[in-house]
Amino acid sequence: MKRILVIGSFMMDLVAKTPRVPVEGETIRGISFSQFTGGKGANQAVAASKLGGDVTMLGKLGKDQFGEAHMNSLKEYKVNSKYILRDEFESTGIGFITLEVSGKNRIIIIPGANLKLTSEDIEAHEQLIKECDILILQLEIPLESTYKAMDLAYKYKKTIIFNPAPYMDFEKTYLSKLTYIVLNEVEARECTGIEVVGRQSAKEAAESLLIRGCKNIIITMGEKGVYFLNKDNEYFIESRKVDVVDTTGAGDEFIGSFAYGIGNDWTIHDSLQFANVSSALAVTKMGTQPSLPYYHEVVDFIKENASELINLVE
Repeated sequence: MKRILVIGSFMMDLVAKTPRVPVEGETIRGISFSQFTGGKGANQAVAASKLGGDVTMLGKLGKDQFGEAHMNSLKEYKVNSKYILRDEFESTGIGFITLEVSGKNRIIIIPGANLKLTSEDIEAHEQLIKECDILILQLEIPLESTYKAMDLAYKYKKTIIFNPAPYMDFEKTYLSKLTYIVLNEVEARECTGIEVVGRQSAKEAAESLLIRGCKNIIITMGEKGVYFLNKDNEYFIESRKVDVVDTTGAGDEFIGSFAYGIGNDWTIHDSLQFANVSSALAVTKMGTQPSLPYYHEVVDFIKENASELINLVE
């Protein structure tokens, strides 16, 4: 099993469940309030670890009760937290999530200590990057820190999985250093200028990234499916039909479980199939990290709903 390193963010998700999102100036009565550990980096680390991956995380928390909750969560889910840094002056990141009963969400993040993870912090952990096999990155930490991590991982010829979310404009020369880029429809549009609404437009967006140096492009499209392209292969995998409860974290589950597959030397296609199933399973429960499935749950789901994929988990 290959070693996975996630460098990224922590957020304490404060979730208001509501019949619908209020319009400007309107107050509506919500259904419930919940609090979960989250953040794209932490979610992706937990996702891979709950499946059985060998996962370490590097990130920064505040010295507050939310920070302690994250440390406890990482311990519970068996993510190596030895390299988590704590900031004395900034609070732990917070995400405010409005969750409609349909399962759709809207999220506002206050990054807090995540933005204090500096390029110097990354450089100080060069050996950690050297010792990993797969590096997962997102965009909830400073761009300069992300670039430094990419540079070091590229220097040591590591597998780099980059999820440019939440999207911000980044230096496109880094595209050629990536092993995989994973984008949803919004991120693909922002990155390429192409409106992704289905398989054909996903192909057009992926081709534009391939031309710019990307080796492997994955575009996730929710209920529409998953598109993959590299210079040799093209795959389109239809989404699994499930009863949606909460879509928060589904993309993070996809990335964590894809990394788990690659880390077990599965083919790209098999890893995509597995990630497609596990991310579908993740939306059937409330909360972010609590909804991310354990390996045995994915196995049971495949046996009951996707028996054609049983060879992946036998």
